Amino acid sequence: MRTAVIILWLIGTLTVKAGDFRLEIYQAYISSDMDRWASAIRSMEREWERSGDHLLLYDLTEAQYGYIAWCISVKKRAEAEQYLRKAEANIETLLAHDPDLSKVYALKGALYGFRVGLEPLKAPFYGRKSVDWNGRAIELDPQDPQGWMERANIEFYKPAVFGGSKQRAVPLYEKAVGLYEANRASTEKSWIYLNCLSALANAYAETGSIRKADSLYRRILGIEPDFKWIKEEVYPEFRKNHPGV
Repeated sequence: MRTAVIILWLIGTLTVKAGDFRLEIYQAYISSDMDRWASAIRSMEREWERSGDHLLLYDLTEAQYGYIAWCISVKKRAEAEQYLRKAEANIETLLAHDPDLSKVYALKGALYGFRVGLEPLKAPFYGRKSVDWNGRAIELDPQDPQGWMERANIEFYKPAVFGGSKQRAVPLYEKAVGLYEANRASTEKSWIYLNCLSALANAYAETGSIRKADSLYRRILGIEPDFKWIKEEVYPEFRKNHPGV
């Protein structure tokens, strides 16, 4: 009986910690505080080394994925490479633990996408790897929104000369959003869900669906009024470019 109580206490402790870390990453995301994000990653790394909890390792790798994307966007190439190597190693650990978890394949495909940005001379090789791993993710679980969001990212950011299409990305983002929203728990204080909504709004804007973009930006701010990036940068710039909407 005592052993069972201890096990339940440990599970509860890990769940609380995982929730705390997810909330910390969410707060860093909506406040655009990347120092806070990096600090949360370091704390998650220490906790993973202590606990060996693979659910935590997935959350850590997803947090690294978001941080890498930011590093690339602000031209912090060396830091992006550092975190990318860590995330790639984590992916291999996760796959060894559970080779059928679609989310992990989706993340691995996304990491190959980052390699395209960091090593453009190898873009054809890494691009194909990204598509292949993403395809495997969707094959394993077509109801997982992560795979569809990454498929949309591939379509949106791949140059048209290599077969990319912003128009084709739109329904893929819509599908991902719909799948997130089919499971309400996956949308609560979720940075990845807000990120998907923001990507869809941007795709609407880039493909000429201005009213849809405006409506979605308003909805995003209704969900999270303190979303600094959208509130202070993206949406004001959008309204400036489309004053009559």
